[in-house]
Amino acid sequence: MNRTVNIIFSLIAASVLTACQSTQQAQQTQTGNVSNRASNAQIAKSAYNFEDQDIKVPAFFDTQGLANCNFDRASEADNCPLKKPVVRMYFSGTDVGGEGQGVQALREYDNNQLLKMLENQFAGINRFRIVTRDDAVISKEQQLQLEQQGATNVATRATANRVLQPDYVVKLDTLRTVKNEGSITGWMDYTLEITSAIIDPYTREMLAYPNVGKIRVKSEDVRDRSELKYVMANNRHVSGFRYFDSAHVNAVMNDMASRGIDILLTRMLSEMPATAQVFGIKGNQISLDRGQNAGVLPNETMIVFQYSAGFVEPIGVANVNPSRNSAMGEITLWKDSKLADSIAKQAEAGVYRPDSNTKIFAVSVGTPAGFLESRT
Repeated sequence: MNRTVNIIFSLIAASVLTACQSTQQAQQTQTGNVSNRASNAQIAKSAYNFEDQDIKVPAFFDTQGLANCNFDRASEADNCPLKKPVVRMYFSGTDVGGEGQGVQALREYDNNQLLKMLENQFAGINRFRIVTRDDAVISKEQQLQLEQQGATNVATRATANRVLQPDYVVKLDTLRTVKNEGSITGWMDYTLEITSAIIDPYTREMLAYPNVGKIRVKSEDVRDRSELKYVMANNRHVSGFRYFDSAHVNAVMNDMASRGIDILLTRMLSEMPATAQVFGIKGNQISLDRGQNAGVLPNETMIVFQYSAGFVEPIGVANVNPSRNSAMGEITLWKDSKLADSIAKQAEAGVYRPDSNTKIFAVSVGTPAGFLESRT
């Protein structure tokens, strides 16, 4: 069964499970206020702030086939749900809109800057394998290797390490607009919109998952409006923001692009959660069999649940920190249920280990609070 069909089945299963749960809405993420239709990053609620009704398994998780995972990035089985998709990214259509001052400088913005930022950010979360399109760096490195190692050694290494073939292509389109307010004294208002599409490069199908929607960033989200103020006299720039200077405009657009990519990242992390199996529970402490290698992030909020005979039953919520190949966490709140009470009682008496007929997993609910700030 190909990966696309697996994804469809996983989504159907998640929908059925969600429908079977309590109708009371869980609050697992939080957002800031949306102003001027700008987009905001969505982050996971801290595990220490959860209430009982919030302890529900989020959508888009998949526990099927975890036993088939071996974490060999070169030969991971297709039926392993944690297999990292190989992705190549493109910035495709680019439109520039607006009238009056500053449009030409806005047209000169180089989308390659966006592509490099996007690749760097997505590679860092370790839930994807990114095939870089930075041909300049690769070409320079290959030439250096030829000079230092010789053609024979380089050819041998290249034969053993083939260029990755993407499972998906991520295509992003951007729209940049500028609006001026005022005639003598005015302000430059910039807007950046990013839309994305996930494409199967072999079937040419545009996939519905993951769906991150449209992202809109305004200049006022990243700069104080006074910084974009300018003064005109006789239709000429006198002082203030140099809207005609591409270097100054690029600096603003880079800040806007960085914020847009952060928002894109948080949406992807919500739709592609990290999953790990629980080795054991002692008191409120849990031990997971996967860590950074499965994309578990520092201070990750994870729902702990039991999976048995196709049924999912939440047990609690935990704050988790990974090492390279495992993770440790603290259950901050146990679910108010007979199952959770039973497991908690056994964990108080010693180390609770799931039996052979049941398995306990932990699944993330979104981008950890503070994660984006710690990476800037």
